[in-house]
Amino acid sequence: MRRTNSKIYMGGLSAAIDYYHKENTPGLVIIESGMRGAELFNQLEQLASVCDEGTKVVIIGAANDIRLYRQLMDKGVSDYLVPPLHPLNIIRSLSDLYSDPESPFTGRAVAFFGSKGGVGSSTLAHNIAYTLAERMMQETALIDLDSSWGTTALDFAYDSASGLEEALAEPDRLDDTLLDRIMVRHTERLSLLPTSSSLNSKPVFNSDAYEAVVAAVRSVSPLALLDVPHIWADWTTNILTTVDDVVITTVPDLANLRNTKNLVDFLKAQRPNDGEPILVLNQTGRCKSKDDEISVENFAGAVGLEPALVIGFDPDTFSRACNEGKMLPEMKTTDALVPGLDYLAARLRTGQFSQPPVASAPRGRLSLIGKSSETGESQKSKSLFASLLKQKG
Repeated sequence: MRRTNSKIYMGGLSAAIDYYHKENTPGLVIIESGMRGAELFNQLEQLASVCDEGTKVVIIGAANDIRLYRQLMDKGVSDYLVPPLHPLNIIRSLSDLYSDPESPFTGRAVAFFGSKGGVGSSTLAHNIAYTLAERMMQETALIDLDSSWGTTALDFAYDSASGLEEALAEPDRLDDTLLDRIMVRHTERLSLLPTSSSLNSKPVFNSDAYEAVVAAVRSVSPLALLDVPHIWADWTTNILTTVDDVVITTVPDLANLRNTKNLVDFLKAQRPNDGEPILVLNQTGRCKSKDDEISVENFAGAVGLEPALVIGFDPDTFSRACNEGKMLPEMKTTDALVPGLDYLAARLRTGQFSQPPVASAPRGRLSLIGKSSETGESQKSKSLFASLLKQKG
């Protein structure tokens, strides 16, 4: 709908007839009218006489009458809608008018974006991609969109790869053959579009190029995860406002609180009819004193969004996984973290949150909070444990 141009005029059917006597009709005309019977059909015939070939007409009427609906369809009206109308219902109806059973397949897309550099957004995106592919058997594509500093190749233990750079250089040539050449088939169900992370070439800021890359990958994969760098530009905001879901990763400090609040407000305003962004609160428990860290409840209250997942601070485990080129589900010491990854992955796969992986959970937030240790090294291997926190109403 972002690509549509619309104009609104008052006056109903009679005004439309007068106006289109002098002007060309657009591809779609939506008319609100409370008329019924002969007068309605008489004016529809007059409107048809001034409409250009191929123009679709949708009527918003007052009566929920199946007989009237069938009569209008017989007259060539594209659809008949009755209030109350929700924006999504209108969009869905209009989309159905232009749907083409033979059009190319388009999969779901999920953007991972950090409220600040270093909050763990890329790590989360990589591990969710692995969880979807290897634990849920979901065909998944992971796209690293950070041409300068991307870590996908490192995290999955590849020496060098320049898939993104090649795709951005020639977006018009992207097809199944080129994608098959530049994407890395990491496992049977997980494909990667990594980046060489080279500083020898200037980064691309062309929104159309990034849109072409994402569209091409979505045409061959039912689920594409986008690792979006912490850059505020036209191409990043375009991605964040057009994907199916946005996952915001943040940590509980003041700067991230401000940034997260700004992000949540921006996305809610730009995506009023889409689901809320999904918030992941990472690295909780970093401070020895609870007074030095913003609590989960206070953070959620300030940003106006309850975290879907809370992950504790455990640098040893995460660093070891990164250095060994492994994902967290492959590590022996991360069993407590796996349910949280499964929980979030299931949401991104289906578009809906399932029940939390603990039967006693009253609501939907999963917490994987780092356990503080007074004995140091003896507790490092058990630094994460799964527990549920009661959400606010």
